[in-house]
Amino acid sequence: MLAAKHVFTEATLDTAYLWLCKQRANFPANADIWHLRFHWHRVRQELLQTLHKQDYTFLPLSVVTKADGETLHLWSSQDALVLKMLAMALPEALSLSSLCTHIKGHGGLKATVSALHAALPDYRYVMKTDVKRYYESIDHTILLKQLDKDITDPFIWRLLVQFVKRTVERGGTFKSIHCGISRGCPLSPIIAAYYLKALDKQMEGNTRYFYRRYMDDVIVLAKTRWHLRKAVRTVNQHFNQLKVEQAPDKTFIGRIEKEFDFLGYRFGLPELGLAEKTITNAVNKVRQPTLFIEREQKQTAPKRAAMLDDYITRWLRWVNAGLDDKPINIVFCIEQMTSPLNPAASI
Repeated sequence: MLAAKHVFTEATLDTAYLWLCKQRANFPANADIWHLRFHWHRVRQELLQTLHKQDYTFLPLSVVTKADGETLHLWSSQDALVLKMLAMALPEALSLSSLCTHIKGHGGLKATVSALHAALPDYRYVMKTDVKRYYESIDHTILLKQLDKDITDPFIWRLLVQFVKRTVERGGTFKSIHCGISRGCPLSPIIAAYYLKALDKQMEGNTRYFYRRYMDDVIVLAKTRWHLRKAVRTVNQHFNQLKVEQAPDKTFIGRIEKEFDFLGYRFGLPELGLAEKTITNAVNKVRQPTLFIEREQKQTAPKRAAMLDDYITRWLRWVNAGLDDKPINIVFCIEQMTSPLNPAASI
């Protein structure tokens, strides 16, 4: 049973603090992380006392605009520490399925790709889909009803309610959020895993299928068309109950031999390949005129070439890292990525 006294300890706070310092190392000088770090000895003791008295309240989130114009909702540094401590404790307490693989200790992306590729010869049909705007679509009422069954500690429950029913402040105007969970928060991936837990558990107990879920990306392999239809019906029923929708452009139902993309890789070929989007994203990043030039205006051509070579090497290492299968044939990738760096060029 999850209890606050086991969650909010000195050890977990220190671990969360190291994580936060790394996450916000490049924040601007006026960010609150620097105030927290400067006064950490005092803040640490006060925060522990407040948590042990079970009297902590989250602040409204701030609206931050990035250099590229993107806006995001940011938790205060102190709130982020508390959320990180919750994120460290909740996966085990919520009994998340091992088939939900984005959770730490459940395999991760590369293990999912390897397991899926190894399973393909035993199946003929596939359904792959993901949830349209998953984080933004999570229903607060449904989520809190789910959590109410598994969270018995009153203080942790109150914190989770505050996390879900949060408030955002922008220029002195406060807005209550009535649907969805926040992005860029350490607790959000845990809640995203938990929201579809019932689907994971139902598929986990059915040996007729190969099933995995990575965040909101769902994959089901079936041996017969009838089994496939039943799996599709099961997924649709759970999505309807949770008031979420499939993303039509990311949904594929049919024979494995017709090929499909999942988690950045291409399946259905004799060998594991890369999804076209994975290659396109890498090529486009290389062709960004600012990537290797604006860091230092007076860089020489050899230096830019060295930076390009370093990026390609790291990307190719990532492509094959953690896969059980033999290395992916990436000659085509290299040819595309080393073509003249013309931003207007097509792939």
